[in-house]
Amino acid sequence: MRSAGLVMGKSLGYLRTTCATALAAVLGACANLPPLNEDTAQAARPCRAFFAQLDDRIAAAGVGDAGYARIPGYPYLRADRFLASFAHEVADGRAFDAWVDGLRLRDLEARRAELRNLGAADADALLARSAACGAELAQLELASPARRADLRARVRVPDDYAWTARVLGFYPAAVPFLNLGIRRYHAAVRRDYARPLATLDSPGPLMVWVPARTADTADDADGALAAAPRDALGIPQLDAQVWRRLVERHAPVWWIETGGDYDRPGAPRWDRHGRPGVDPAHPVVYYRTDYTRLGKAVLPTLSYIVWFSERPPQKTLDPYAGALDGLIWRVVLDPWGQPLVYDSIHPCGCYRYFFPAQALQRQAQGGFWQEPVLFPQADVPPPPLALRIQSQTHALRRVVAAAQAQGERRHYVLQPYAALLTLPHEAGSRSLFGPDGLVAGTERGERWWLWVAGVPEPGAMRQWGRHATAFVGRSHFDDVRFLEQQFAVPEWAR
Repeated sequence: MRSAGLVMGKSLGYLRTTCATALAAVLGACANLPPLNEDTAQAARPCRAFFAQLDDRIAAAGVGDAGYARIPGYPYLRADRFLASFAHEVADGRAFDAWVDGLRLRDLEARRAELRNLGAADADALLARSAACGAELAQLELASPARRADLRARVRVPDDYAWTARVLGFYPAAVPFLNLGIRRYHAAVRRDYARPLATLDSPGPLMVWVPARTADTADDADGALAAAPRDALGIPQLDAQVWRRLVERHAPVWWIETGGDYDRPGAPRWDRHGRPGVDPAHPVVYYRTDYTRLGKAVLPTLSYIVWFSERPPQKTLDPYAGALDGLIWRVVLDPWGQPLVYDSIHPCGCYRYFFPAQALQRQAQGGFWQEPVLFPQADVPPPPLALRIQSQTHALRRVVAAAQAQGERRHYVLQPYAALLTLPHEAGSRSLFGPDGLVAGTERGERWWLWVAGVPEPGAMRQWGRHATAFVGRSHFDDVRFLEQQFAVPEWAR
């Protein structure tokens, strides 16, 4: 009986991804798009054929990128939850054009990684052709009002929950037990946060990892954000230099309890056997710049991802142990460039914490059918901040002023998150993440019972945009209205 359950659990973990991929392929091939006049359709055929052939090559090689959602019938566009949230708000005109430009840029970002991992000798030429064909098809096809309406209806990002697993796992019957485990975990975290900082134990030396800065962060990056022009969607238009200054200004200090090599941050890599690991000789923290929404405001976000080689077993048959581990720390900035809210998860999507940086009115949240997030610390100091990280589990134990972090100081390097999509591998490159958005080889034993929650491969490391963060109910780390789920909209965002 138990072995049958294990097989079912593992199979269900991939069921949603497999079905979604097959469905997308079918819909892309015969999407029943509104018809175009014959001249326009004829002009679009060469680029349509190019994308069809290219996507076939990418799929056959297994190098598809799962970070953005493909849009059935529109192979030159991809979406994330942020842009998808505008689908029913953009009318014809500048707002629609800005929205489509964003969808095209996301497709090109994904294709850049796919083409490099494909190992195509003409990857640069194929990317240039993708950009040109995407622009041409957008101009040809989206001149049609019917096509514009059709696109608005199709742009959505599927959630990362498998309803089949919840049905077969008798999810309603499992929820009381899931809630019990969540309450116990929250209580344990609160007890740890209630301890005086000086009493926190460490099995080895405390290492203080500080960012190696390359930009002048003392200048008016906040003023540059406040003065930045907005496009027709209200999105601040920040150049790469301003983004970099903001990233370096808000990069945290990582104050890590170091009991072994598994507590040393590093750059993920693939070994010659195709197993994931981390190179501690290259201490890297990856960053990602993005946006979220609060009321009528569009707010910049800065995310920092640190990786460790493993979560080592703390006991025999530890169900939470496995290859690769890490922490994601996100900073949401207000329109004036000041931190508004911090939150964090592990790269599995687990252990979500919130830390408000400004006074915000909390919303009632949680309940029997929706897992609450945890607010473990009443107040956080002003930046710069240090994050106290526990040995082995890599749990976030405290957020303190950077000056409080004492220990041997070392530097880490900031690199764009996109570097994870083209890691060196054999003669070419390979993404850290598979076409299903998961990191192969990072499965955890907890999946054998948590599959009933509908999260594919619970505990495994996963790609940005694929972080389901609740076992009870539904929630994603990149939910575009995640702030409104926790806080009342302040006056300045109404």
